[in-house]
Order: sequence, then structure tokens, then C-alpha cells
Amino acid sequence: MKRISLLVLIAISFTGPSLAQSNNTRVARTPAVGASGYDGAWTFETTTTVGNCPALVPNYVTIRDNRVASTDGASNNPWGYVESDGTIVARFSDQGGHLARANGHLRGTDGNGAWSSSTDMCGGTWRARRGNTDHASQ
Repeated sequence: MKRISLLVLIAISFTGPSLAQSNNTRVARTPAVGASGYDGAWTFETTTTVGNCPALVPNYVTIRDNRVASTDGASNNPWGYVESDGTIVARFSDQGGHLARANGHLRGTDGNGAWSSSTDMCGGTWRARRGNTDHASQ
């Protein structure tokens, strides 16, 4: 059962977000440019539900102009964006070659979603809360 769950998580991480129109044409979503209602420091809590791996999603993330701008140091190469509807897509990697992908939704001061790591064969869920933290980079 764990193997099936892991395969589902990996498949989700490779499909990424997209919109399907009624004529089955796929339209790529693009992040909005400029200051957003999601800018600021966010605290992330992750739970591993598949596999056994280290914490790969950082605890503190700063979003600036709809982009994942910085993290608390757990990731030396963050990448990601937030769409105008709150959809977040992010990738975090470290010097050890570990890679995690996270996607989900931010709404107001809260958020949630899923994360997975094809390098560590694990994944789970995340919850986020907006707020000023001393740990998030500005």
C-alpha cells in the first residue's frame, strides 16, 4: 500500500498544475506579476506520510512578488511561485542533492497541500500559516 501511495505522490509531482479547458486543450498557468496578497513570511509544518526521510520542506518561507524569495536556510536553492488564486508551486533542494516539490493552496493567512521527494522516495502533507517570524529571510 505504501508503494502505491508513493507512486501516486510521484505522479502528482510530475504532472504539475495545469488547467484543462472543455475542449481538452491544456493551458499553462502563469504566476501574476507584482505585489500579491500572499507576500510575507510563512511558517510551514510538514508531515511525512509515505517513506522515511529528513525534513525537506523548509520551516520558514518568504514570498515576495508572488515568488518564493527565500527560506530559513534548509534549502539553498528555493524556487516557486504563487498564482493569483493562491495556488502555490515550489521546489526546494539542498547541497546534499535532496529535492522536494510542494504544491497546494494559500488562502488568507493559512494554506495546505502536498509535498513529495523523488530523490528520497517519500512525501506527505504541509500546512502553512502567515506571520512575522524571526527566522524568515527578508
